[in-house]
Amino acid sequence: MATNKPTVGFAGLGAMGGGMAKNLVKEGFQVTGFDVYQPLVDSFVEAGGKPAKTPKEAATDVDYFVSMVANAAQNASLLLEGEDCVVKGLGKGKTFILCSTTPPSFLHELRKRLDEEANRPDIKLLDCPVSGGTIRAANGTLSIFSSGPDEHLDEAKEVLECMSGNLYRMGGISNGTKTKTVHQLLAGVNIITASEAMGLAATVGLNTRSVMEHVQKSGGDSFMFSNRAPHMIDNDWKALSALGIILKDTGIVTDVARADQFPAPLANTAHYCYLQGVQAGLLRDDDAKLVQLYLPASQGDLVSQMSKADVNMNSSHQVSKDTVNDLLCGVHLAASMEGMAFGKHLGGIDSKLMHEIVSKAAGWSEMFTKCVPGMLEKDSWSLADCPEAEEVGQKLSDAVEKCRKINYPCPMAAAALQQFNFATLRDKKLTSLGRGDR
Repeated sequence: MATNKPTVGFAGLGAMGGGMAKNLVKEGFQVTGFDVYQPLVDSFVEAGGKPAKTPKEAATDVDYFVSMVANAAQNASLLLEGEDCVVKGLGKGKTFILCSTTPPSFLHELRKRLDEEANRPDIKLLDCPVSGGTIRAANGTLSIFSSGPDEHLDEAKEVLECMSGNLYRMGGISNGTKTKTVHQLLAGVNIITASEAMGLAATVGLNTRSVMEHVQKSGGDSFMFSNRAPHMIDNDWKALSALGIILKDTGIVTDVARADQFPAPLANTAHYCYLQGVQAGLLRDDDAKLVQLYLPASQGDLVSQMSKADVNMNSSHQVSKDTVNDLLCGVHLAASMEGMAFGKHLGGIDSKLMHEIVSKAAGWSEMFTKCVPGMLEKDSWSLADCPEAEEVGQKLSDAVEKCRKINYPCPMAAAALQQFNFATLRDKKLTSLGRGDR
């Protein structure tokens, strides 16, 4: 079928990439797709796409090439290495759109290799990482953090708009990836904290569905909580977002933070929890299954079982719905400060735009919405400068103490509490947390 739309090559037809590529086809683009796993290619062809046996073939006679392969190493290989790589097929002056999550430094390395090693300075490189999950990928409503030369972004606008619901321009090359790195700090913290909170509710015997509904009406809600908690209640571990994905992303966050000498205690604790999940054999499972780290080995379905518990039980071991909500609020507020401070530290990211992005993306939390706007003018991102910190921190301290009394592991809550305690040293107006009469 004849079309005036630009032609697109696409590599990486997995859970996210497959949805993105099929959506482009649905919207009338002629798309040639490549993946090393043939069943993914077959599914893409069934949706109307054209198959390619090599990256070179997928890149031949297309205007744009979109990559959603897993990581930096795979992108380097895809684009530059071997006789069947993308640069061997991509025409003069065409565009390579990198949508995978990679370290910010990788974009500059890739540009240098294209110019010097491949002798292809003509290839336009755009840094356009995405966020939003498989459903938004398939619907063409992802958040895309685009960066690169304005004229090249203008040219690619039709393709980028088709894949996105929220398309942002972040400035020069690598700023898009910096933005995604900050976003994934928040997303990574919120995913594991949802497991920590629901595991606590199940452990003490509260009705987990009632707890979830209470949190969703309260300050502890987040995109990740409302997305992952139903999986736990339904005992449904279909891998919609495998642990390996967020493990890779938090690895990038912690590596970038360490290289830039930025303290990121919550991101580091989340990454540590994900590594525990790998040791438990959950690497390819849905990341919601991490709740099993917090449960007895013989009761991996306890969150689901407790969805049938007595809805009139107000508390158990002094843990109530409010305790669970307080735990979530405390972690989310500490993470909000850590994420906004990280974005400011990396440079090139406007704090007001970062706020807008997170508010519409998967890293969102109710505490982010409540507390960040009032701090934007000052642009100082410490719990010591946050008006809500004292009350939230005291409630978090109480929640952590209740976990301690029943020997319930709460690494995310404990790491967050330490940040509130550090804040009391900076601002003597804050009451010391966890030191009052009990």
